[in-house]
Amino acid sequence: MMRDWIYRFLALVMAIFCWYLVSGQEKVETWLDVAVEFVNLPPRMEVLSGFPSKVQARVRGTSNQVRALGDARLAYKIDLSTVRPGKNIVPLLPENMPLTSAVEIVEFNPSRLEFEADVQEHKEVPVRLDWSGEPGPDMRVVNATVDPEKVIVTGLASALKNLKAVRTEAVTVDPGDGRLVSGRVRLVLPAGVRAEVGSVAYTLQFAPISQEVWIKFSVEPVPQNYAFTIDPRTVRARLEVPVALLRDKEWRDKLHLRVDPGAGLAVGEHAVTPVLDAPEDVRVLELRPETVKVIVKEENP
Repeated sequence: MMRDWIYRFLALVMAIFCWYLVSGQEKVETWLDVAVEFVNLPPRMEVLSGFPSKVQARVRGTSNQVRALGDARLAYKIDLSTVRPGKNIVPLLPENMPLTSAVEIVEFNPSRLEFEADVQEHKEVPVRLDWSGEPGPDMRVVNATVDPEKVIVTGLASALKNLKAVRTEAVTVDPGDGRLVSGRVRLVLPAGVRAEVGSVAYTLQFAPISQEVWIKFSVEPVPQNYAFTIDPRTVRARLEVPVALLRDKEWRDKLHLRVDPGAGLAVGEHAVTPVLDAPEDVRVLELRPETVKVIVKEENP
């Protein structure tokens, strides 16, 4: 009786073993996750989009082998050594991912990868100062500078392609700031773009708004300790006069054209340039004539 029980147990073990061997050799198909690895990316090149972490592969093989693959980490390596800026298409080929002889990859899902790539570049662009306001009424800017005037920016080629200049943060000039306004201001950069400096120095120089006028002056001699005469006695002048001064009804009385021959002038004729005596910011642009004759007829005492 005992012997029959042992035979029956051994028969059962053998049956299970045979079933395991047969079932393990049964051909099956299934989908497995496969990690995607990018290798050999050229320097300064970046993959922007379409970069999946994994794809699916339909594999065929014995159940034992397929089961073993499911417990392993599968990876598909994509060589990016020939990638170019813009859109790239890479087919996923089963032959590029060899497995054991008992298992084969039937297909991938997706069957190809489409991704965007771009390259990091450097570019020198000018800096544009963004400012507004004025230090007072009837003022205008005559000079606006930044230091440095140009900066080197770094970013993807697509971001730098249409970048002609970089602007600064807004600078506001308030009334009473004076004619010379200076300081430092930060740069405003597009997303993904960086510069070699984060800020620049700026200077704004203002002057009054002026208007050109012609005026006929009676030349006023500056008295000396000797007698002299002037010829001609009238001179026309083209002046640049602030509009604020022109609003003053008596502005003309504040301008004088004088001739100062100086001390110790010898007997004879001398060419002397008249000098304008006027409020600040009035400039002489032209005199007609440019000089007058100073005639000394007697020896200086």
